[in-house]
Amino acid sequence: MFTDLVARLERVEAELALHRLAHHYCVAADHRDLALWRRVWTPDAVWETDSDPDYVFTGIDAICAAVQRQWQAFAVMQHGTVNHVIDLSQATGRSDVIVHVQLPDGTWVTGGGTYEDHYSQVDGQWRIGRRKVQGTFDLGPLPEWRR
Repeated sequence: MFTDLVARLERVEAELALHRLAHHYCVAADHRDLALWRRVWTPDAVWETDSDPDYVFTGIDAICAAVQRQWQAFAVMQHGTVNHVIDLSQATGRSDVIVHVQLPDGTWVTGGGTYEDHYSQVDGQWRIGRRKVQGTFDLGPLPEWRR
């Protein structure tokens, strides 16, 4: 019975850590916190923001450079991640995201999609090893680079 309780507690702690990881992704992106952003990812992570190979970033340095380009393109970003479902047996997760971004001219664009994640532990901490953005959409005026 004690081992069952320990296993249940470990599962709950892992799920909470993975939900916190999803929040840290959004907070780091929106508040331009590069140090926190780096801690979200494994060193060899892959961030696939589009099926176009130009939007697949491999390794923490490429992922950091990509988000910094987003910070330059968007005066403000605000992510909201919901419906976060975790499969601990596969170390995977899925969540939906809505993102509001402000363009340099002050125009706001709303977009979103679904994140498909693979998680790994690094030094005892959960990290995103791969994040693939699926089913993306944009509402409102599209920025020139997305046309």
